[in-house]
Amino acid sequence: MRVRSLSTALYRVPLQRPAEDALHGTMDQVELVLLRAETDEGPTGLGYAYTIGVGGTAIKSLIDDYLAEEVVGEDPLLIEGIWEKLWKRVHWVGRGGLASFALAAIDIALWDIAGKVAGLPLYKLLGGCRREIRAYGSGVDLNLSDEELIAQVEGFLEEGFTAVKIKVGREDPREDLHRVALLRRRVGDGIELMVDANMRWTAAEAIRMGKALEEFDVIWLEEPLIPDDIDGHRQVAQALTMGVAVGENLHTKYEFQRYLSAGALDVVQLDVITLGGITEWLKVAALAEMHNLPITTHYAEEIQVHLLAASPASWFAERHAYRLDHVLERPLILKDGKIAPPEVPGHGLVFDMDKLSQYRIG
Repeated sequence: MRVRSLSTALYRVPLQRPAEDALHGTMDQVELVLLRAETDEGPTGLGYAYTIGVGGTAIKSLIDDYLAEEVVGEDPLLIEGIWEKLWKRVHWVGRGGLASFALAAIDIALWDIAGKVAGLPLYKLLGGCRREIRAYGSGVDLNLSDEELIAQVEGFLEEGFTAVKIKVGREDPREDLHRVALLRRRVGDGIELMVDANMRWTAAEAIRMGKALEEFDVIWLEEPLIPDDIDGHRQVAQALTMGVAVGENLHTKYEFQRYLSAGALDVVQLDVITLGGITEWLKVAALAEMHNLPITTHYAEEIQVHLLAASPASWFAERHAYRLDHVLERPLILKDGKIAPPEVPGHGLVFDMDKLSQYRIG
């Protein structure tokens, strides 16, 4: 069996509600680069990459102009070899960034083919560890009023979540503390609470804020600093009793290894798209397990629920505010605060093209 063709399409999907965090400001759309891999013996694979509004055309062009030709004619089940070939192809201009997004779309499609050839759901193809994964409700909500924030979290609780995350990083840190205190009073002690600073602070600011947030039994502080500041994250992780979660802005296994070696994080947060696909995800998951650290995910839960179900180090799946349920044929179902991968060959992610087609731009 050989790969016969790779084809891509770019969509800009408006968010159902504009959202804001401490780094990106107001966001109102998600870009999707969908990739279809066809083989000469029938099985096809679907892969994708996403952005929050910038870079989609570059990712699509990188695949169309440089990477597709490297994959056509290859055995789609030699996934590791194809990944390494593509990594070398873009090494000079890549080693992360947009290159990792492009590799992810191809890699996910190849793993989808592998699952279909084997007749197994992806999580079972990868060995399987558990059937269900605990999920948390994740808001992008720095712009919300107190009343809107409470309404959002009440919605999470009504859905069945037993853990929630909100944004922090306002200009006045007292407002962050007020919002977290407000939520803790609302949800009580039985709900786990996380916060995400989106790289807002310095190490000193993060330590000061983290110590104040610990009063409200926050279980992790996410991305307190820019991802380049490994030593700063180490200082924060050592100073706080709550966990420090890092990873959605790390694009290679080597970046994760540097964090792990420095003791600069407590929760390993993986994003299969930003990391370059399933092939790299599995390697970082193994590193996390070796360091006895838990894994959680960022976005892309339709794919990553399989990966979490295959990893003994898994903890939480993020159910993101930007999730794409409204353009999917089979959205994941939350039951008792958990999600489970679909029992179909491959990853089982299917977009509703009738709904999605109106957003196509390339």
